[in-house]
Amino acid sequence: MSTTTTASGPGNTIPSTAGDSTALKGSLGTFGLFFSIMSFNAPLVVVMGVIPIMVATGNGIGTPFVFVVGGAIVACFATTFLRMSAVLQRPGAFYAYVSAGLGRKVGLGAGFTMLLAYFTCATGYLPFAGSSVGSFVSGTLNGPSLPWYLWAFLIWALVGILGYLRIDVSAKVMAVILCLEIAVVVVYDITVFARGGADGLSVAPFSPAHWFDGSFATGLLLACAMFGGYEMTVLFRDEVKRPERTIPRAAFGLIAFAMVLYAGTTWLFVNALGVDDAVAMSTAEGTAAFDATILEFGGRLLLDVATVLLVTSSLAVIICAHNVAARYLFNLGADGVVSRSLAAVHPRFGSPYRASIVVSTAVLIANLVVVIAGVDAMVFYGALLGIAALTGISVQFLTSIAIPVYLIRHDKWRGHVFASFVAPFVALIGFGWSVVMSIDHFSSHTGGVTWLSSLLIAIVYGTFISGFLVAMRLERTKPDIYQRIGRQ
Repeated sequence: MSTTTTASGPGNTIPSTAGDSTALKGSLGTFGLFFSIMSFNAPLVVVMGVIPIMVATGNGIGTPFVFVVGGAIVACFATTFLRMSAVLQRPGAFYAYVSAGLGRKVGLGAGFTMLLAYFTCATGYLPFAGSSVGSFVSGTLNGPSLPWYLWAFLIWALVGILGYLRIDVSAKVMAVILCLEIAVVVVYDITVFARGGADGLSVAPFSPAHWFDGSFATGLLLACAMFGGYEMTVLFRDEVKRPERTIPRAAFGLIAFAMVLYAGTTWLFVNALGVDDAVAMSTAEGTAAFDATILEFGGRLLLDVATVLLVTSSLAVIICAHNVAARYLFNLGADGVVSRSLAAVHPRFGSPYRASIVVSTAVLIANLVVVIAGVDAMVFYGALLGIAALTGISVQFLTSIAIPVYLIRHDKWRGHVFASFVAPFVALIGFGWSVVMSIDHFSSHTGGVTWLSSLLIAIVYGTFISGFLVAMRLERTKPDIYQRIGRQ
């Protein structure tokens, strides 16, 4: 027998089985929430796998500066984003805010698009993690050489279990992983600093003469993408203690910490290679250039530990992406846009367990298709990460428009001029440029295959259009559900 309860968020009546709670539950504090969202950024993956690429293809030795600029843009967006969270206390985050500011049709398009973003992230990182584990076991431990998908299946099962449980469990796992990652990066930074790099420490990477070396646009695009995850602060509103204090602290803590960590480590990496040789070596060796500096300055043990944690860092990203995708699906279920059974809350764990199971199943099916079709794991990973980046930046661009519109319409801007107008304008310009540059350079995710790039871009914006069309249909056929779009 079923009963009717009210899901988190005003005006959302959903059916659930007896014993289901009325809201997701959790007791995350500032540090728990910080660890959850920082883990999504995968700092060790950024340091070892992205920074060398940014030095090679972005603005060269000026890359430390571009992290400061990217952090400033994201901080501006976070300022207006958190102002909106104080005014509109709903857990739907971008989905809810775009709906409130630009209307339910655009809002549902944004909701579908962000669900795609987190789903593709969880799906794409699985073969990457499986391949990383396989390489470590066979290469470092001299163990058996097994297909990537066997390791990926074990990771998938672990993520599914954690997604089913209370959010606090995932947070604790990710806190341990993140602390170890950061420890490795800090040890690396200290060793390079103490030994003075290759030729003595130089502040040239922060000099205005190098700010616009190479491709500043490409560097900024990648830098902005490295500050993701702060949407989770609002998405987990029902699962944190004292959200009015916890959410801002965690969000700004993430941005400040990531900016200092990435800019500082990039500066030391450039010095470890030598300012004059950093770009050439990064271009020639790619990510192996960072491995070489770890070996030279930290030794074999530090490199082996970093390699292990690179795997666990990927695991943390999958856990985060899975959790957020499940909560997007939960919110869509609470609104009645998809089956309301997906908005059921586990009576013991307070988790969106049905939505979590659906996400796990979809991720498994997508990867099984890749295995059966014989698609290269890394090609699949690159393509899906490209989709995730483009969708996230596009929806943030929309949100930068939606929030000031809502604040003006409801006269909630007074006394908050910077958060209501200045900050979102800066974010709008930054994200708008990033969207254009992301589309222009999307072929880098598909190995230069133009038709595949066009197809994947079409999938991104086709998903948005599908959400828009679904909202139009609901407006005609189910106006009661239409009114609830965006947790309204």
